[in-house]
Amino acid sequence: MRTTLLNRRCARLNPTVWLAAWILLTAIAVFLTLALPAVLGRVYIADDLGEFHLPLRQFYAQQLARGESFDWLPSLYGGFYVSGEGQLGAYHPLHWILYRWLPLSVAFNIELIVSYPILFAGTFFLLRRLIDSTPAALYGALTFTFGGFCVLHFVHPNAIAIVAHVPWLLWASCLAIDDRAPSTRLVGCIGVALLTASQLLLGYPQYAWFSMLAEAAVIGWHISQQRAGWKSVGMLALFQVAGVCTAGIQLLPTFDVLQHSLRHTADAAFSATGSLHPLNLVQLVAPYLFRTRVVGQNTHELGLYVGAMPLVLVLWLLANRRFWGTRAALVKALIGFLVLALLLALGEYAELNRIHAWLPLVNRFRFPCRAIVLVQLCSAGLAAIGLELLIKQATQTGTNRLASRLAPIVIACIGSVALAAIGPRLWPDYVAASFLVWCGPMLIGAAAALVFLIERCHWAALAAMVAFTAVDLAAYGFSYSILGHTATLEEYIAATAVPPGSRAARIVADEAGSLRTGDRLLLAGVVRVDGYAGLEPKKLLDYRTDAARQLAGVEWILTPAQGPHEPSWEPIFAPVRRARLVSRFAEPDALEVPATLASENLAVAEPALDLPSSEPGIAQVVDDRPGHIVVQLQAPAPQLLVMTESFHPGWVATSAGRKLPVVRVNGDFLGCVVDAEVDRVVLEFRPASLRWGAALSACGLGFLVCLAMLSLLGRYRISGTTEPCQAELATQS
Repeated sequence: MRTTLLNRRCARLNPTVWLAAWILLTAIAVFLTLALPAVLGRVYIADDLGEFHLPLRQFYAQQLARGESFDWLPSLYGGFYVSGEGQLGAYHPLHWILYRWLPLSVAFNIELIVSYPILFAGTFFLLRRLIDSTPAALYGALTFTFGGFCVLHFVHPNAIAIVAHVPWLLWASCLAIDDRAPSTRLVGCIGVALLTASQLLLGYPQYAWFSMLAEAAVIGWHISQQRAGWKSVGMLALFQVAGVCTAGIQLLPTFDVLQHSLRHTADAAFSATGSLHPLNLVQLVAPYLFRTRVVGQNTHELGLYVGAMPLVLVLWLLANRRFWGTRAALVKALIGFLVLALLLALGEYAELNRIHAWLPLVNRFRFPCRAIVLVQLCSAGLAAIGLELLIKQATQTGTNRLASRLAPIVIACIGSVALAAIGPRLWPDYVAASFLVWCGPMLIGAAAALVFLIERCHWAALAAMVAFTAVDLAAYGFSYSILGHTATLEEYIAATAVPPGSRAARIVADEAGSLRTGDRLLLAGVVRVDGYAGLEPKKLLDYRTDAARQLAGVEWILTPAQGPHEPSWEPIFAPVRRARLVSRFAEPDALEVPATLASENLAVAEPALDLPSSEPGIAQVVDDRPGHIVVQLQAPAPQLLVMTESFHPGWVATSAGRKLPVVRVNGDFLGCVVDAEVDRVVLEFRPASLRWGAALSACGLGFLVCLAMLSLLGRYRISGTTEPCQAELATQS
């Protein structure tokens, strides 16, 4: 009798009617929590947000407001090709619109938070196409969008922005190769091209590489299922090439910066830096076991936690293969790609890293652990399928209903309890507080109990499962990257350490015994001769020596705050002037002991110069803007103009329309040869990589338009009509 009543209740209260709305409302609530500081007029400053991204975007916004070039940043590394470094995303249309027309704090906040609704929608559409279940697709979107990786990496806005493209790219790829309507396939191809270009314009190519791996996996799966032909794959590849070329204005400058960076000369071990230690797998059932949550110090990079409920759903799915049915091929594909992504993330702890280290350009990426993003995308897909099949199994009636297997879930619960019990004894110096340690077993146990209740048609448990997932993921991610890490822009700038006297002084940071100082000082107008960036430029001088600091025009040395100690400033005496004329030259060996080069009339030039000896002339800077310097000169004879600006081959010197030779001076600095007739020199940063990149982008857009037109013409020719609607009908029939 009880079985009959249970079957009737399950059939009557099918949860798919209301579950989708509940998941959507829950996702909106989590997003509003994330966006609350922005609504209150505060900015997000956790980690790299305040120490790197915000200062760069302040410079970007200022240059856009002035209508001036933003490619060269004088206040970082004594001058830096910042748009080429990439993480500014300076040539992305969205960034240009935001920082051109909105206040800095508003634009910055929108850039950070807009990726999450885009990511949620894209993941939903992708999963909805693959599994054809709206509630399950929404749940998968919730778990991936607000999962450990995406929220912990809130401090890397470009990374999350690129990740937000990934599900849309996969969805567009499915349309391009697996839709019978030619117009839909064309839309998919164009979408892939534009999304690829948008990704690459954001300037963080490592995540674009992960995206390409995911696209290759999706295409391979469609081919294996005989749902795509090689012709459609070839057409998609052409559109992808068009998208890559369209991003040339970012790609070529990034390659330029890479060529002049320390990363370009890194050894093979560099690509293994930041590998995921296998012991981090304990995070899956014990997310708060360690004080830093991870084995290692870099929480946002090494965080692997997917959420207790998604993990239990994946375990339930793996334990009940007989329920897979038509989902079997997709489940196997997701499991296979998850394993591949995990091996990539393990880096030096897996043999796959040897292939990664061998690939050109790709071997310049560090932190292979970032492949966790693919692990979590696959986990979200498996959890969505698990939820779909769990609900389907719970609503089965009569003899069609089979008992599910829960052994892996029980093992996960036991493992979580065991880690909480023995962890403090195994790693007493690294384990968190007892309450946090035991959060793991409580979370896994609660998730297991909810699955048990859902199987028995307690649909209130289904609603509780969604809320539980949201609270679990939000508490894990927001506590690290958002809560306690916001401030008003004015407060943040006012609290920035500045040297005594002029705010525009040139400084270096004495980082001995401390973590690398970020670029926050740039917000206050300070000029750093050192700095912090992903592609750190290669320098020939050692800026830990006073002689090198003098040559760079450094006035102050910052000793960062350590513990209770406040930051302190130490002056540098007799720094060289911003611009000076030199007529005496030393041998290149002088770079090894640069003390003599601080003389006002001595320099090392590359290539070597043969100029007549004379008294040094007078040089005065009359206009000093980013990428544009004007110097007034009085030279009695041919001499060398020496600047404290960093050298880059992209600098061009002119006088009255005539080009002057630009040379590298004293290892790291900009110089140009002038003669007695020159009284005014204009130095401008006009790198060839930017010009060629703009030309490549124009060609890419043209190629994309041509491909689209040819595809349309091909459709009309086959149908024998020039009417789009008739062509579509003829094709479908």
